[in-house]
Amino acid sequence: MKVYLDCCCYCRQFDDLAQETVKAEVDAIFIVFDLHWQGNISLVGSTLLEVELGKISDSDKKKKILKYYSSVDEVITNGDSVKMRAIQIQGLSNIRAFDSAHIAFAEEAGADVLLTTDYKLIKMASRLDLKVKVMNPKDFIDRYMIGGGF
Repeated sequence: MKVYLDCCCYCRQFDDLAQETVKAEVDAIFIVFDLHWQGNISLVGSTLLEVELGKISDSDKKKKILKYYSSVDEVITNGDSVKMRAIQIQGLSNIRAFDSAHIAFAEEAGADVLLTTDYKLIKMASRLDLKVKVMNPKDFIDRYMIGGGF
């Protein structure tokens, strides 16, 4: 199984962990990394993620995030097919350009799921016929653990 995490998943660990929802999402994201390190899932990244993560101004935060990102198995580069698909997705919805591009990168990678903590993106993506399932990390882990797979 291939999983693509968007930028907000990598950064979620630095949000307010006193909020139950945030804490549950961070726990789920760490489980995703554990599953990856155990060889149960493959993580894919993109040149877009590298640009976004590279813009993090806090050097300690960036260093920790890039340590996690460095474990991805594959990095998808920005090609014409990704650009065209991102434009198509954006034209079909109110999904922002960066989010449309993340979906296009995940599809190009053949990812089964794109994980995000952006509830608006999840809702908008659910209305589209995408080649990748867009979902919250907690929901993904709940489904993965209960079903023994995805």
